Amino acid sequence: MDKKQMTGYPSIDKPWEYFYEGIEKRSIFLNTTPYQGLIKNNADYPSEIALEYFGAKITFGELIKNTDIVAKSMVAYGVKKGDYVTICSTTTPEVIYAFYAISKIGAVANVISPFYTPEELMARIDECKSKLIIIVDKFLPKFKESLNKDTDKKVVVLPMMNSTVLRFVTPKYKINNSTNEVAWKTFIKNGACQNDVTADSYEPKKAQAMVYSSGTTGASKGIVLSVDSFQKLINAYGNSGFDTSRKQKVYQNIPPWHSTGLSLGINFPLSFGVQVCIDPRFDHTIFVKNVLKFKPEYILTNTSMYQGFTFEKSLKLLKGKSLAFLKYPVEGGEPLTEKDIANIENVFKTHGSNARLLNGYGECECGATVTTDITSHKFSNTASGIPLPDITTVAIFNDNFKELKYGERGNILVKTEIGMIEYFNNPDATNEFFYIDENGERWSKTGDIGYMNEDGSLVVLGRKSDFSVIEGKQIYNFDIERAILSSDKVKLCEIQTHPENSNQLVAHIVWENEVNTLLKQQPEKQKEFFVEIQKAVAKIMGHPEAVPHSFCVRDSFPSAHSGKRDIKFIKGDIDGLIEL
Repeated sequence: MDKKQMTGYPSIDKPWEYFYEGIEKRSIFLNTTPYQGLIKNNADYPSEIALEYFGAKITFGELIKNTDIVAKSMVAYGVKKGDYVTICSTTTPEVIYAFYAISKIGAVANVISPFYTPEELMARIDECKSKLIIIVDKFLPKFKESLNKDTDKKVVVLPMMNSTVLRFVTPKYKINNSTNEVAWKTFIKNGACQNDVTADSYEPKKAQAMVYSSGTTGASKGIVLSVDSFQKLINAYGNSGFDTSRKQKVYQNIPPWHSTGLSLGINFPLSFGVQVCIDPRFDHTIFVKNVLKFKPEYILTNTSMYQGFTFEKSLKLLKGKSLAFLKYPVEGGEPLTEKDIANIENVFKTHGSNARLLNGYGECECGATVTTDITSHKFSNTASGIPLPDITTVAIFNDNFKELKYGERGNILVKTEIGMIEYFNNPDATNEFFYIDENGERWSKTGDIGYMNEDGSLVVLGRKSDFSVIEGKQIYNFDIERAILSSDKVKLCEIQTHPENSNQLVAHIVWENEVNTLLKQQPEKQKEFFVEIQKAVAKIMGHPEAVPHSFCVRDSFPSAHSGKRDIKFIKGDIDGLIEL
């Protein structure tokens, strides 16, 4: 694009379109349901491996066959088009069968995190009148009493290791036949002899799945995603320059109750014939071991998992090993600093891979993905890629909804064809989430702060709600974190207020490996490093309120069940607090 023709406003210029020029446009998944797309592109390859799960390898032929059986079982248990089927499980092969079976029937997957209270789980089940609940055995004890109260519901108990040989040695949950519990084996047996289910046809904006907001700004809300949220998304990725050829592998561990887990972790690769390697555990050491075991071209996980590559324990695991197979390590969920990216990519390079860490940005309400990094161009390390081709526009607005120009920070708003239909049964929250401009166009208010570069790439700074008020002055925590991370001594940083004093900033930090080594020999130098950090923050931020006077030093940051940093735990854990 000729910069002389640019207006300075991203929503008008759309400079990101330049990077998609010359890429062949395909429409293979448009006007399809997830089930139709899976069949359309994979029915002719029944012997290729689709899934790998704790040693079990499942072909596309088996995936389709098992999906069809699960669809028949669901119909046998009364599920019909438009019904909500609840899934409360981590990603297992059976969860994938269930997702595509629900699509085949024309029902809606109500995917719920197991980390709710029993009361919260039942409220979400009852709100959408779900009568069939599929729950993994590991999660059932917590909810057993509540689920068994309603005899109109059927609770299908899924053994987590059902598809693996480990099912023979794993302790089995004993079904209580006097309740509404049904063993997965019985559920499948009751459907196997039924007539085949006619695949539901595509309908624009038809509900396909419901996931839930994090609840950080109030009670969590049901986010209803359409068939287009899934199919237009994967079609756009296919037109963005990624190699989506068959027989590649993706290692992913994002749970299905996140839209990214369903859309990019399951539906995207499988639809294109890419093998999905699954391990639901969020553990840095296990993550690195699995990368070495699966040797995937793609990795899809949360930011914090990649930071594990730089930990001393991981570097020992990688010693003498090659990562040359790695092409597309994709991350999202939390912003990375330039130093983070450089450190992670240096590990890749040292072990034989020229892969760049591909940083995307999105949220469930926007259909999982807003922007994506691409392979044909290197954007700045601070950017999270560019809007998806053909379906998404990103712009920055001030609080009065006036669009800002390149480089001006403000509220990130998104106009997308893959966004949510609504917050379920919550018109007030739905209306609040969307902004309708003077042309009648609907924009999603992400709640994030950032800015756009002239090349169309988006820089996400952090949540608008991520601030502290110190001595009456509002300060964005993410700005302080970036100032601290300008130090070459700090690997990771998290700014939070003291759990018992909201007027006191606490800097939670992880030192770089070489600093840790030095401090073991000269522990007295730690105070000197803290003072260096304070001076850097004072210089960069320009006002004294932003300077932390309390520090917590950690070996690493714990991950929450979502795979993101466990902010609640970090904030409350101030053992060894050092005050200057």
